[in-house]
Amino acid sequence: MKRVRRQRTAIITLATIAALSGASATTILAAGNATTIRTGNLVLQAEGVISPKALPKNKMTPISLHARGSVATADGSHVPPAQAVHLQIDKHFRIESTGLPSCTVGKIEATPPSQAMKACGSALIGRGSGTAQVEFPEQAPFSAKGPLLGFNGPRVGGYPEMLWYVYVAVPAPTALVWVAKLSKDSGRYAYRITQTIPKLAGGSGSLTGFELVINRKWTYKGQQHSYLNAECPDGHFLDQFEVAFGDGTNLTGTLVNSCLSKG
Repeated sequence: MKRVRRQRTAIITLATIAALSGASATTILAAGNATTIRTGNLVLQAEGVISPKALPKNKMTPISLHARGSVATADGSHVPPAQAVHLQIDKHFRIESTGLPSCTVGKIEATPPSQAMKACGSALIGRGSGTAQVEFPEQAPFSAKGPLLGFNGPRVGGYPEMLWYVYVAVPAPTALVWVAKLSKDSGRYAYRITQTIPKLAGGSGSLTGFELVINRKWTYKGQQHSYLNAECPDGHFLDQFEVAFGDGTNLTGTLVNSCLSKG
């Protein structure tokens, strides 16, 4: 019981530090592994849960990730479109793609989910669902939900790209595809991931939420591999994120995920 209390205290303290170091207009609230951020009229919620929770202190071990996020407006108005997302991933994570097949944008753009899976199913790294909101002039906004797929992309600069695919009816069925580019980071962070989000419904649509599970494992040359791996030397992971929206708003925050050190 004491260990649980200490972990919760650490999470709240780290979230407070993140709030103080960010813009004064940003409010960050943390509960467990969830983070809520508000800047002006925009409210973003993000959460990531890894499994297993108990990990070796100094040995990378296969893990799975269940992540979710959403963005809304405080007054209920249409959410401005996200244009770019920047992530900094804790140095105690490792992304591996050795021997994993890769996919390219050309194979999955303008295709329904069944064809995307037929073309690149062997490169799948994660799947879930995404939501979008569309507001055309002189019409009430409406929401749509559809499958979200993540694929291993080609290696560029020594790091594998990620390809993200969302299929929603806005109002016609549309495949939205974009590339997440990985590069080396420093200090507390191992990777920097940069994503430019394409326009949805000619700019009238916005991605408003997602839920995703990444749990890809495979065998290559007789060895078991996992796309996501982690170790737990100090009881927590820190991930930084920034989302830039079309109305000029930037949301920046820190996602804290606890773990248990063993061994």
